[in-house]
Amino acid sequence: MAEASTSDGSGHTQGVAGILEVLKEPPRWRRRWGSWLALALVLATLGLFELVLWTTSDRLGQVDPILQVDRYELRSVPADDPKALRFDGPLHLRQDHLPLPHFENVGHPRALHKARLRFDISRFITDADVFDERRDGDRQTVPRAPTKALLISQAIHGVDVYLNGVWLDGYPRSTATARFMWFRPLPVELPAKLLRRDGPNELIIDYTTWEPHFMLSPVYIGNVEPIAYVSEVVDFFSNSLANASKAFCFLAGVFMIGVWLVNRTDGTFGLIGLVALLWAVVYTLSLWVYMPPDWRPVWLLFFYFCTGALNLLGTMFVMRYVDQPIPRPLWWGMLLASSLAVAVQPLGGEIAELDLDLYWIWLLVPFQLWAMVQLARHVWRTRSRPALVMLLMLLLAGVLVMHDYNVMTHQLPLPVPDYPGSLFRLLGTPVYLTHLALPPLLVVMAHAHLLKYRESVKHVREANRILAETVRRREMALAVSYDRQSELERNEAAQEERDRIYRELHDGIGSQLVTTIFSVREGNASRAQLEQRLLDVLQGVREVISSTDTTEHREFQNILFDYCVNLDSLLSAKDFQIEYDIQDGNEFVLLDDRSRELLRIVEETVANTLKYARASLLRITLTHDDTVMTLTISDNGDSHLDVGHGVRSDFGVSTGQGLKNMKARMQRLGGVFSFVQHPDGATTTVTLPLAGPPSPKLPAA
Repeated sequence: MAEASTSDGSGHTQGVAGILEVLKEPPRWRRRWGSWLALALVLATLGLFELVLWTTSDRLGQVDPILQVDRYELRSVPADDPKALRFDGPLHLRQDHLPLPHFENVGHPRALHKARLRFDISRFITDADVFDERRDGDRQTVPRAPTKALLISQAIHGVDVYLNGVWLDGYPRSTATARFMWFRPLPVELPAKLLRRDGPNELIIDYTTWEPHFMLSPVYIGNVEPIAYVSEVVDFFSNSLANASKAFCFLAGVFMIGVWLVNRTDGTFGLIGLVALLWAVVYTLSLWVYMPPDWRPVWLLFFYFCTGALNLLGTMFVMRYVDQPIPRPLWWGMLLASSLAVAVQPLGGEIAELDLDLYWIWLLVPFQLWAMVQLARHVWRTRSRPALVMLLMLLLAGVLVMHDYNVMTHQLPLPVPDYPGSLFRLLGTPVYLTHLALPPLLVVMAHAHLLKYRESVKHVREANRILAETVRRREMALAVSYDRQSELERNEAAQEERDRIYRELHDGIGSQLVTTIFSVREGNASRAQLEQRLLDVLQGVREVISSTDTTEHREFQNILFDYCVNLDSLLSAKDFQIEYDIQDGNEFVLLDDRSRELLRIVEETVANTLKYARASLLRITLTHDDTVMTLTISDNGDSHLDVGHGVRSDFGVSTGQGLKNMKARMQRLGGVFSFVQHPDGATTTVTLPLAGPPSPKLPAA
């Protein structure tokens, strides 16, 4: 019932029903097996991860880090070298014995720069690594596979590697028309024929970059096999998993937004979808490989916008999950902090870019910490395990975000253990790791909200069950009330029918019988008249019982004239005369049953005259004009007699209903009824408007 109330179409209803079907709480056995399966998957993943770490630690113990550069130089690329092939531009910095890793700020204005690192690797080279003609044969004809290799842990910028003046390998460098950022490790094998036994063995690494600041990553040297393995591990974590994470975030975001479009009653699904999409966009932009240099300001502005929106929406999701509103001052502060970079970057340009990269994150961190504190309080208050897992994942994501920030800015120098096999030796490697927390965090966020949504659905279904039970009881009560009301209506209809029959019998049939009896007693009626009169009475009884349509369509003057003629032939005698005067002129037809109702009043008045007055004259007069009709029935009977006690006791005692019925009939017709007694008799006057507002239709007789 509640589910149907949120639908606005058949497809919408089916979509919501499908979501609610998925959210149904599974049986206990399925939940138990599902929990064991999830635990087994987690343990298998952790075991595989532990195996990878152990193997990496073993291989990492077989290589040596080059932690210091013999000479470091930074130069601008001259304008006449668009492909950045030479290293003869203006010198900006020269330093001997530079420790790695190193964060470099090249200054302003933004330009293409080239950094050169010189190493003497002779101390890492053994006799087995160098080509020996006495041992290996002719240098010109005998091939010799390298035994030593070099690993640049993250060749983020375009790079070229030279050994003793010979180019070995590299990624395409940035040029005057292209900006490259690779974010990949670069393993370089050192040919044995280029290595010198007695040295020096000079290694040169050239970085070419458009960035106003960059990180020089550590360099490792060792045998080919461990170098290749460590390179693959670094590439897996920094490249393969990053691409998989971006794809997962994109698909999860599209799915969540699709769920929100199907069921817009809950905007949290839309929030999760936007967070996932923005996270995918931010990580895609931060790891973007190629673009023209002129596009970089637009790219950076869009990156700042998506990062600020991600911070804002992430905080909103956490606060919505814990069912707490964001205070208005905090909301405005968070909005200003999230949009600061978008507002400052177009104005400050490259000067503001370094400051934003270094310090903007510290304006966003307090809001994230505040949201996590509210989530922690929610966990403490509700003891919710899904909320606890989400809090832990948010803390992990925060740690990895700070790690990536340190990779980019090197603002938090960490002590790196130097003993062989320590995985902490990779801490100095500029590898972005936030993507490792993205899929688990999104899964936990979606799972936590779906559990909460399922609880809401359970409450809705319970409310629907209670509502259905209440509706069922109300329907039963309404059915009983309907039966009672129907019984009352039937009784009322039966009473109305009895009243109708009584009025018709009293005013119509009764009056005709009185007239007939009076004519028989006075000896005025012939056998044929009596027979016809009784047949009319019998027909009237049939009409009353069968409720047939007795509507008259003749002019009322003709109806009254025929009645008066019949009455005169039936009752006129020496001691009783009937006079009637019906005005000529415009004839009129009374609609519905008005003619019959007026005739019943005439019949009842005549019957009362015969029963209760010693009259010798009865006069019926009809006058009318264009707007009103007046019908007068008068007699010259004894006015001092009580109407309730007839002079002819065999006609019975008056019930007092005759005058009431006639008044009621005239009220329904919209006319006026008047009965007046005077010394010379009694006069009944009926006044009926012939023109005016329509009156309600009379009930069928």
